Amino acid sequence: MHNNRRQFTRSALLATAGGMLLPPSLWAQAISYKVKKGDTLGKIATDLNTSIRELKRANNLSSDLIQVGQKLTIPTGNDTNLAGFSPIAMSNYIVVKGDTLGKIAQRHAISIRELKAANNLSRDLILVGQNLRIPRSAVRQTAPTEDLMAKVRAGTASIKVQRDKWQRIVVHHSAIKYGNVEKYDAAHRLRGMQNGLAYHFLIGNGIDAGDGEVEIGPRWQKQQAGGHVKNHLINQTAIGICLIGNFEKTHPSKKQLAAFTQLMDWLQGVALGRKVNFAGHRELKGEQTVCPGKHFPLALMHARYD
Repeated sequence: MHNNRRQFTRSALLATAGGMLLPPSLWAQAISYKVKKGDTLGKIATDLNTSIRELKRANNLSSDLIQVGQKLTIPTGNDTNLAGFSPIAMSNYIVVKGDTLGKIAQRHAISIRELKAANNLSRDLILVGQNLRIPRSAVRQTAPTEDLMAKVRAGTASIKVQRDKWQRIVVHHSAIKYGNVEKYDAAHRLRGMQNGLAYHFLIGNGIDAGDGEVEIGPRWQKQQAGGHVKNHLINQTAIGICLIGNFEKTHPSKKQLAAFTQLMDWLQGVALGRKVNFAGHRELKGEQTVCPGKHFPLALMHARYD
């Protein structure tokens, strides 16, 4: 225990001192992940499609012991198969007199959180002469210039979003490969849901709706509580996003993941104007489900949105 803590402290210091935590081939190919209760190196490696060996190498770990709250650097090299994601491109920046994390983040059009995660910083303290890694991009979209949110922005323009009402965003998969807003709305009404479609947004897979097409449900249009989880209280304050597909069997498409991140960024950055809690359906207490499926990159999304 003592040796591992000392090793982790040494690794963190090396990272903040000059980006020496990773071997040279991986300096520009990493994301940060915060260890949660129940995590093991094996589970994290599986969730993020890397190996235990690479995890230990990237973090200078001599054993498999990790601690809740510990920040790990996740290498995403050529052998990492993250559907729809590419390595985070990094540049270097030397801290000068008068710099703060806020100023540096603003200058490079990133958030303070992203800057701290890229450098394994637990505090806002930086030193003149310190070498910081600046992340440029975390997501590769099928077409970098493609805007998958135009219909959502247009459809929300006339809606008075109840910002204070929404406290959480929950992601789901449909568990079948067919469906769109019209079909699911009709099906949910037949099941006795008087407000129709249980989710606020659907993301199509190219069968009944376009691949990566974000459809607005009636509940978002009317700012109504969801019906997408068992817990009534959570439904009152949780926005439900459902990607069409069974991600226990297949992976979401690149466009679906691009659409999901664009939607999440828009919800938190524009529609709600703040970060809210993010969870996969199966992570909610009392929800006995595998949703959104083992092939949805939930851990990676937590690294981005927690």
